[in-house]
Amino acid sequence: MIIVLKQGVEEYRVDELKAWIKDKGLSINPIYGTEKTVLGIVGDTSILSISEVEMHDAVEKVLKVQEPFKKANRKFHPENTIIKIGDLEIGGKELAIIAGPCSVESEEQIIEIAQKVKKAGANMLRGGAFKPRTSPYSFQGLKTEGLKLLKKASEITGLPIVSEITNINHIDVFVEYVDLIQVGTRNMQNFELLKELGKIDKPVLLKRGFSNTLEELLMACEYIMNEGNQNIILCERGIRTFETFTRNTLDLSAVPALKRLSHLPVVVDPSHGCGMAWMVEPLAKAAIAVGADGVIIEVHNNPAKALSDGPQSITPAEFSYLMPKLKEFAALNDRHISISHTVAYAGTPGSFANEAAEKAFPNSAITGFEHFEDVFDAVLKGRAEIGIVPYENSLAGKVNEVVETLKDHKFEIVDRIKIKINQMLVAPSGTELSSIRKIYSHPKALQQCKKFLSSIPNCKIIPYSTTSAAAAAVAALNDQCSAAIASKTAAKLYRLEILKENIQDAEENYTEFVIFRAKNNK
Repeated sequence: MIIVLKQGVEEYRVDELKAWIKDKGLSINPIYGTEKTVLGIVGDTSILSISEVEMHDAVEKVLKVQEPFKKANRKFHPENTIIKIGDLEIGGKELAIIAGPCSVESEEQIIEIAQKVKKAGANMLRGGAFKPRTSPYSFQGLKTEGLKLLKKASEITGLPIVSEITNINHIDVFVEYVDLIQVGTRNMQNFELLKELGKIDKPVLLKRGFSNTLEELLMACEYIMNEGNQNIILCERGIRTFETFTRNTLDLSAVPALKRLSHLPVVVDPSHGCGMAWMVEPLAKAAIAVGADGVIIEVHNNPAKALSDGPQSITPAEFSYLMPKLKEFAALNDRHISISHTVAYAGTPGSFANEAAEKAFPNSAITGFEHFEDVFDAVLKGRAEIGIVPYENSLAGKVNEVVETLKDHKFEIVDRIKIKINQMLVAPSGTELSSIRKIYSHPKALQQCKKFLSSIPNCKIIPYSTTSAAAAAVAALNDQCSAAIASKTAAKLYRLEILKENIQDAEENYTEFVIFRAKNNK
């Protein structure tokens, strides 16, 4: 039952009403809004009739709550709940961007990832220390040592920590080391654990079970809230359906549904939601578009060698590439993502331009754009402070499009950087050189490899926007007749084999990149 109080009612009348309700053995949860005060009544409210309650002088109206969940119900709490963790208010204007590896593997690994995701715009660090795995033979995590390493990474970067609890006996150590305690899908209905988490003063991230309804998620939430802890964040992380293409089916409809049913913040985990790294970007964008209060993204510095969930993890470079795009989606929903001093490069993660940008700006947030004109546009419109684009290659000559654009009085060159270019022929695992019929790459890369290409005249040459985008396309095709000319980094990123190394026409192959800014952005 919900009792809406009259505006401006005297306090003593409200106290009289509360005393009368408590005398009947019911508990009261007052919610103080900006315009209305509401009393949420919990217990066997069948002993109260609506007409009887409405007779009280302090009461404006009475509503019956039909749903079994009460404290998580928006009818009990009409205004959105905002949960503060450090300086971040989850459920407010700023979106929660929670990033990090599935498992903490070493001190070096977690600190490197923490620094890179912080630089790219993450405001919380995730990492597993106690890992519930389907197989008893899989990596189970570093346990308490993993939490200590997370804490060290947090002290270095200032990022609050999110980590998953699996055992009721670990609550004390989680209270000591973790800022947001995650309850994973397997423990969503571990009611004894939920009740104990309700007794602590620490926010809880409650993930939906892979076979549970939204009502069951909210009822699990009720177990925590009923013990006193009201700081719950709900998480949609994909459910099990008849579809087998993805690891799970991400139920994005859960976001608006939960926001209608409940007042609690809702975040989305696109990594677990699909189980495929290449799907994380579109699903993260979609999550923000449907109103999520944040996303949880698995980021690993070497996904191919990750001890858990490598196939769904993206690299720090991919995360950096993704963040400005998420910022634009957030702005469409009147939400915000903080990214400082963005450097825009012409390329995608794994490209030579990406390498040049990281070398030139090791401590800045960088992001890539597939086309030169997009970089110039981003700098001109203030979405990036600095741009970096290829200007001239020792084998293929100048990039005329860049040369002509830089003649525009709107831009000025502030620096230059030259890097060595080693081109690789890359293809899906098991591909034979003799079976290749199509080769994808950027036109300038193709020019650098004329001699090699002339040795396989039966191949169709397909120009592509960037070398790394060509590698991504070949990975997506996953056939035995397609290959790309790209960097060793791109091959590693897209899980491709290097069929032939250093296929450029000359060993001494360099590209000069120019670093520029808009003249009004000094």
